[in-house]
Amino acid sequence: MVFNGHTPESIAALDELTMARLQTMYGDGVLGNHKTIELLGTLIAGVFNYVRDPAKSQPYTLANISGSVYDYIYPPLPPEAQKQAVNNSLLAYMSQAPGFVKDRFKVKQDG
Repeated sequence: MVFNGHTPESIAALDELTMARLQTMYGDGVLGNHKTIELLGTLIAGVFNYVRDPAKSQPYTLANISGSVYDYIYPPLPPEAQKQAVNNSLLAYMSQAPGFVKDRFKVKQDG
């Protein structure tokens, strides 16, 4: 931070919360680790999918390539939000069918 015009004294005067936020900013934003991991993972997955034999192997995803870092880039949703996302995906898929009528489907309430 000294190269940005701060002095060692001004850095020492920062509280822990501000310092933690600055570290996160440098880790995710200014230096771009977050986007670099995402971009490189996507690029590698694309190259691996291009050279793989589709009949013999499953497609690679960003989650396969980045491993445990994937949860850092895309934090997992809470269970209720995951369920809602699946329901919305299914509804979007079903609504593409010719003659789809939403009123024919009733929503089952949990309980």
